[in-house]
Amino acid sequence: MKKLNLVMIGGICALLGAVPSGAAEIKVAAAAPVSETQTHADDQSDDSESPLTAGYDKTAMNGFFIRSEDQSFRLNIGAYTQFRYDANWRDAPAGQDDFTSDFSIRRTRIFFEGNYTPEFNYHLRMQIDNEDDFSLLIAWMQYNFGESKRWNLRAGRQFVAMSREDWQFAEDTLTTEYSPNDDTFAIGSSDAVQVNFAADRQRFWAAIGNGAYGGKRTFPDNVASDIALTGRWEYQLDGTDWSVWDDLIGRRGRPRGILFGIGGGYEDKASNSVPDPTAIESGTQLNLDLSFNGNGYQAMVAGSVTWREPQMGSSFYNYGFLVQGGYFFTEKLQVYGQYNLISPGDQPGTLETFNSITAGVSYFPFVRTNRWKFSGELGYLFDAINNTLVTPSGGLGWLSSNEDGQLYARIQAQFGF
Repeated sequence: MKKLNLVMIGGICALLGAVPSGAAEIKVAAAAPVSETQTHADDQSDDSESPLTAGYDKTAMNGFFIRSEDQSFRLNIGAYTQFRYDANWRDAPAGQDDFTSDFSIRRTRIFFEGNYTPEFNYHLRMQIDNEDDFSLLIAWMQYNFGESKRWNLRAGRQFVAMSREDWQFAEDTLTTEYSPNDDTFAIGSSDAVQVNFAADRQRFWAAIGNGAYGGKRTFPDNVASDIALTGRWEYQLDGTDWSVWDDLIGRRGRPRGILFGIGGGYEDKASNSVPDPTAIESGTQLNLDLSFNGNGYQAMVAGSVTWREPQMGSSFYNYGFLVQGGYFFTEKLQVYGQYNLISPGDQPGTLETFNSITAGVSYFPFVRTNRWKFSGELGYLFDAINNTLVTPSGGLGWLSSNEDGQLYARIQAQFGF
């Protein structure tokens, strides 16, 4: 992996001096180009009728920007980070301490996004992980076409639509981290071509790329498949406002809605010349989710089944289940909870089912963005993680253990511009 120069990145950001706030990095971008989703709050300066070519657009949730006078070109630049303190209590393997604690920076993301013309959008995003390695997380261009620009075609490195949680950026998740279900089953970022259509009550995506199920926590070192076909369809059972589904948080003031989603995919990899009993040759995945949104709350129930075909031996399946919800007691103070179940299904061996619960409280100092959030979180794992499908991970909060019962506590400050 080629490492970038942090000083160069900082210099570029300082030179351009334009950044977005939280809403600009929603993965589920509307079919309309960026310029069509802005409000008119930044169209004029105080002393001129000419549109601003640079400034800060607080009402449209885009933060600082640079754009052309005719408003066809727009560039947003931003960054955010997650600073954590973690403490973990477990029955550790021999030679390790039962209690572990440390400070860390989980992820820092820097992005450049906007529209080149009303028909063409772009997005470039880099990530610095907790080992200070740089990686190119996203790099795509998008063409908007059709009546009212309801269709778009996106090509490059991107997140393909399969499950609702994996379709969110880290700043817009309910908990401090993606769920164990997402970490175990989600594709993550892929090199792909993806088409999207959005109407009043339904929208869908279809993609062809090189994604591989799982391996998200080691991105970009996961082994890509030769081909992956993915798709997702969503329908609003109640409501017609797509913006309420741009995150998993559920702010106050949002209208009521119910969203049904179904997604899945197939991936295939050519067999090795030398048979490998542990290699997976192909896989198929099905995801279902149902989400509820209202004035100050959002809840989601989601399930996933993955069938795998090994290079040697019989095929098998794994499945997972997730339920979560959050509620705002005030405009800025939220409580939340999450439950995860991950089963080995009929996979050969002696693996056990993973069961965990998570609860926390978050404070959002600014009502217009999710980028600033301070959270305190507790999690309890009922099972021995080393005997489950879930890989021990400091990001998840669960560390290596062969014994049942594990507890973690986390304090996180998420901030950026």
